[in-house]
Amino acid sequence: MIVTGFDDRHGCGYVLSTGPDAAAPIPGTQAVRHDGVQVLATPELAAAIRDALQHRPVARLTLSGPEVALTLDDRVVLGWLRHTIGGVLTVKGEPGTGARTPLRG
Repeated sequence: MIVTGFDDRHGCGYVLSTGPDAAAPIPGTQAVRHDGVQVLATPELAAAIRDALQHRPVARLTLSGPEVALTLDDRVVLGWLRHTIGGVLTVKGEPGTGARTPLRG
């Protein structure tokens, strides 16, 4: 899955790649790893993900739904982007089709 968006709070665009789309390094992105899953994100988004995982590891999958544990699985991180960060513009690839990218050695 590849998500693009714009974070109004920081005034910058972001890109998040998960699953097979996060398997190879992409210039200008940083890897974020958690519980055996790796995603690639632009630097500002990578910092926000790391901060959330450490200090407020919850996400909403729907606007009025209950909070769930923040993970890097597609549907959870997409819900976090939509309802915490905001500004999701495009989503390429159906969430859940490539949710886990194993870490390399």
